[in-house]
Amino acid sequence: MAIKKIGELLVEAGLITEAQLKESLLALKDGKGQRLGAVIVQKGYATEIDIAQTLAFQLGIPFIDISKTQVDPEAVGIVPERLAKKYLLMPLIQEHRVLKVAMADPLNLHAMDDVRFSTEMEVLPMVATLSDVEAAINTHYHLNEPIEDLLGDIKRDRLVELVREPESDRDIVENTRKSSAPPIIKMVDSILIHGFENRASDIHIEPQELSVKLRVRVDGIMRETMKLPKWVQGPVISRIKLMARMDIAERRVSQDGRFKVKLGDKAVDLRVSTLPTQYGETVVMRLLDPKSSMLDLGNAGFLPDDLARVKSIIERPQGVVLVTGPTGSGKTSTLYSMVSSIKSERINIITIEDPIEYELKDVNQVAVNDKTGLTFSFALRSVLRQDPDVILVGEMRDEETAVIAHQASMTGHLVFSTLHTNDAVSSVVRLRNMGIPPYMIASALNGVVAQRLVRKICAQCKEAYDPSEDELKKGGVRWSGRKLYRGAGCKSCSGTGYSGRVGIFEVLTISQKVKSLISMDGSEQEIFRAAVDAGMTPMHMDGLKKVAAGITTLEELTRVIYIGKGDEAGKCPACSESLPEGAPKCPNCGAASLKNCLSCGKESQAGWKVCPWCAESLASPSKPRV
Repeated sequence: MAIKKIGELLVEAGLITEAQLKESLLALKDGKGQRLGAVIVQKGYATEIDIAQTLAFQLGIPFIDISKTQVDPEAVGIVPERLAKKYLLMPLIQEHRVLKVAMADPLNLHAMDDVRFSTEMEVLPMVATLSDVEAAINTHYHLNEPIEDLLGDIKRDRLVELVREPESDRDIVENTRKSSAPPIIKMVDSILIHGFENRASDIHIEPQELSVKLRVRVDGIMRETMKLPKWVQGPVISRIKLMARMDIAERRVSQDGRFKVKLGDKAVDLRVSTLPTQYGETVVMRLLDPKSSMLDLGNAGFLPDDLARVKSIIERPQGVVLVTGPTGSGKTSTLYSMVSSIKSERINIITIEDPIEYELKDVNQVAVNDKTGLTFSFALRSVLRQDPDVILVGEMRDEETAVIAHQASMTGHLVFSTLHTNDAVSSVVRLRNMGIPPYMIASALNGVVAQRLVRKICAQCKEAYDPSEDELKKGGVRWSGRKLYRGAGCKSCSGTGYSGRVGIFEVLTISQKVKSLISMDGSEQEIFRAAVDAGMTPMHMDGLKKVAAGITTLEELTRVIYIGKGDEAGKCPACSESLPEGAPKCPNCGAASLKNCLSCGKESQAGWKVCPWCAESLASPSKPRV
């Protein structure tokens, strides 16, 4: 009966004639297991696409091109393959209790009843061509062997559980994905396991013209893991978007989401971002371990003197402490380790973050939500009414937040926050540009920690070597005859020679001279000179000390920060180490620079015998003044 109805619809639409229908029906009786649509196409009376679009128009059912549609692996998993083949239908997506199904014969009510009974879901039919449905069934129900080959050495034997956070009045915890789960789900699970076990901070899925590139960021460096065939693009991206509760039908705009998985007994939060590109949507997943052990301040990489300076600025009862650096430089981890080091039952600590990256025990953490109006500035005003002793503001993004934070510090609160600047001293200029009065900065600021992350030499393949002159010149040092260290590359570090990262720092403490310069709107160079005079070690010098100690390499240091070529004008006359431009003293040995007056630190010029500012002699010292 269903065959006759389809034929009548095609005749009514004028796609075929009565005579062509009768001829096709006769041929159908003589054929073996053929369908009316296939016979009509064979005889050349109409094309598959014509038949499908005509049926869609006549029945008021949407037409769909499966090859351009992202198929939900969850939907594939709930409809048995035998039903899909028997009725030539392809499950596409499940939304709530409705299952969208592409069918070559949308009038087959018996097929819809069987699927409804099997899945216990309402069935919403959509029209597709017969060849599209057959190709989709063969692709999405037979991926195990190809995917096993594609994944190569990536581990697939660990349990991955998708955990849903409470929503409305219901708790949703998705079932554990076992080995019998649809293959695309296993592929996504394997990608997550691979990223987690390789200590990746980010996983990138990047569609190319003929393939899909999978890359991970480990220790700040991107690594290409593998290339997948183009046909996995839609299902893999759909699976990730479903996990992150994104709209899988929307592929024209960028989207953000997040989800949580349990890998064995380990919970991992993932922040997901999609972006439409020339060849499809790229997906970036950032891995965050909410229960990761906080960095001990003593193990973060601070040199002893800098560690003492950091402790002195965070143990004060009030003031502003800033951590500065580019994105991905470890600012949040340093802030958390600072808060953890001062945490006690006697003080109330509240954080305002976007988003909450790590869980801090016994600390009240607030997540910013711009959509509901809970901005940094609004949340900060609310937090000040919660009787806090210590406040952590994830980032000083605007003038309002920065002013409130400084005002809070002046009313008896210790405030931690971050900025995006290149070094410690430029943070003062940044605060000025944000509209904070210089007197308020000078009064509130306890100190600034500028930092970068450099990769550590792999302990398993560490070896000594003699650096070349070019390498030393690029690093701005004179270390002729000194042995340095590097990683030869081994299985443990995936042949990179590096494993893990450590911070290099620049710690600015606000001495009386620095405070005076800030309040008088002094220049950045003047503040830098006063900071170095007070004992601040410039960041590149901190890095060079870690190179000399065999912690990292000169190549890695110059990759992360610009040191310069190190000409003679930038060398200390006493120890030949690199000398920051305009510095009154060598940060390495303490010797006074011949370019500056020993008394006032003002820059001198060649041929001068007396300083015009303080009238002191400019003669070279017999020994370094400390």
